[in-house]
Amino acid sequence: MNNKTILRTSRLAGWALPMVLALCAITATAQTAKTKRLAHTDTASHVYQKYLQQLDNLKSRYAHWDYNGSDTLSNPYYFPLFSSPTFYTSSVSRVIGLSPAGSDRKLCATDSLLLATSDALNYVYTYAPWLIAHNETDLGTEPKVVQETKKDIRPEANLTEKAGADRPEFIETDEFGDWRIVARKPNFWSFKTTVSLQLSQNHTSDNWYKGGESNNSWLAQMIFEANYNNKQKVVLNNKLETKLGFRSIKDNQYHKFLSNADLLRLTNKLGLQATKHWYYTFQLQSWTQFYPGYKSGDNYVYSDFMSPFESIFSIGMDYKLSVKNFTLSATLSPLAYDFKYVDRKHLATSFGIDEGKHVKTSFGSNITINYTWNIIKNLSWTGRIYFYSDYKRVQLEWENTFKAQFNKYLSTQLFIYPRFDDGVARQPDKSYFQFQELLSFGLNVSF
Repeated sequence: MNNKTILRTSRLAGWALPMVLALCAITATAQTAKTKRLAHTDTASHVYQKYLQQLDNLKSRYAHWDYNGSDTLSNPYYFPLFSSPTFYTSSVSRVIGLSPAGSDRKLCATDSLLLATSDALNYVYTYAPWLIAHNETDLGTEPKVVQETKKDIRPEANLTEKAGADRPEFIETDEFGDWRIVARKPNFWSFKTTVSLQLSQNHTSDNWYKGGESNNSWLAQMIFEANYNNKQKVVLNNKLETKLGFRSIKDNQYHKFLSNADLLRLTNKLGLQATKHWYYTFQLQSWTQFYPGYKSGDNYVYSDFMSPFESIFSIGMDYKLSVKNFTLSATLSPLAYDFKYVDRKHLATSFGIDEGKHVKTSFGSNITINYTWNIIKNLSWTGRIYFYSDYKRVQLEWENTFKAQFNKYLSTQLFIYPRFDDGVARQPDKSYFQFQELLSFGLNVSF
């Protein structure tokens, strides 16, 4: 190692002088107790200690010290004491009796100086290991001067501006050195699809003592949801519900199958957050059915696709609640516009539309409540309450679905649907209250 390298390194390690002074003092004291060492080893330690004490007393003088070729600090064997705190494997090897070079030669004066230096280093390794900042493999061949530079640090970094509108969605950059910054465009959309197929079968022999007929039934249901939530103020919920079921009828001269469930409904709701649980809400609900509706032993069409079709647009407030096993969304709309359309004119009066017309509109108030209660682990109750009044008539519906989940795919459902509507034509000796119930068992898949 040449003198210039030692000079540059000793300048970098000037901050370590107080630590080295203490270590050399401890080392020099320990050396006097080791009688088996060569005499000149102790002499060298005492001489070096004297020079270090002179430096400690004259710190101001050596603050800008330049090497003049005659100072004892030029001794290269003391270099590890002045370098940045580093772990040297050779120091440990010497203490345990292993020669770094692998030779078995006897100790000479130079080796004794190395042993003295190693004792000082090993003392630090043993009693103050937290001072060690480097491994000898981390040191470069050329010393580097590191200067602190002031950097402007902003409290917030706008990664969207950094990425740019025309950049890819996923960006990696090494511009900031070891820090790898990944900029992603947030996706506030979530999607969910639920598909279920429910089946039931009943067989009754012709001579069954109670009578009855054999029948089969099936029910297919699909629910699609696309929801947007920017986690700040805007929420957009879109839900498409489809349901279609049939049951077989034996010995029916008109139909072999009749529908027992038929629904096509789309709900769109835009909410702007007002408080923690309340949202200003604009809601549009539209619904009709897929298949013509008949009755057993009758070929008359009681309902059909777009007969009726009903759509209601409402403005109000939406209350959202989510607790451990219960979620609720209640929309209260003092202002609502109802649009009803019937494609088959002969069915107009059945749905409260004047005879010979297709359309009826009205203004009123609307309340729509959707809730889900997970009663126990595999039993849930999902419900929808719908109320509309134009202050002349009232329409009230309460849909209830109880679902018992046996495993990931198998489930059973009980659907209970009471309904009140005094705006339709009432049959003689019949009530405005209506009721439907359906129990089924089958497959259920969500993704």
